[in-house]
Amino acid sequence: MSWLGKILGGGIGFVIGGPIGAVLGAAIGHSTIDAGGTGFTGLEQKQGIYFTAVFSMLGKLSKADGMVTQHEIDAIERVMRDNLRLSAEAREFAIRIFNAAKDSSQPFEEFAIQLRDEFGNAPEVLVSIIDLLMMVAYSDGHLHRTEEALILSAVRIFGLEQEYRQIKGRFGGDEDDLGRCYEILGSEEGDDLATIKRRYRKLAMEYHPDRIQAKGMAPEFAEAAEEKFKEIQHAYDVLEKELGR
Repeated sequence: MSWLGKILGGGIGFVIGGPIGAVLGAAIGHSTIDAGGTGFTGLEQKQGIYFTAVFSMLGKLSKADGMVTQHEIDAIERVMRDNLRLSAEAREFAIRIFNAAKDSSQPFEEFAIQLRDEFGNAPEVLVSIIDLLMMVAYSDGHLHRTEEALILSAVRIFGLEQEYRQIKGRFGGDEDDLGRCYEILGSEEGDDLATIKRRYRKLAMEYHPDRIQAKGMAPEFAEAAEEKFKEIQHAYDVLEKELGR
């Protein structure tokens, strides 16, 4: 049984405080999460924290302009169904988390701080969270100023200022656009193929889906991890072809 099945079955052994724990408890329908038992592994706890944090932050992001519109709700449901390909059970639980978080008193930044404290030694996990926030923010084809301001607050808390250009490079534009490919690989026009290849190999190792999930990414996000990995590979293929001419 997955962490989600165990949570929905009672949450025995899952112990987490802070804003993430409060939202998770509200979504489950418990005032507290049972601290007894040993039903969850350490990895399953991390996966539950990851899943809860992502949809909590999306709930807060949706209210960045003061209200949640039907367009934003439709966009998040579309991303859950088409991009993340969550099961019906996972989608239903994600919506419960989303609603509990958007109406909670905890600010967006407190969720980011708790995530940093949990995954500070796994920056690729934190990068994947920014990726998911950007995926939803760009779902209407635009990154709005209020959305980016909130996402940037998480970027600063996570200490990912240097990586943000690369993260943003994944979104918008043609996938074969050379500038976008350079951005994805953290390279610049003028870099030789050997330099680009070294960066590609480093990124491909860091963001291999199995590696990220082993560090705590919830398995429900496997599709998004695989998509990022494929984009890294495609960007290198485009630049290798271009520079090999």
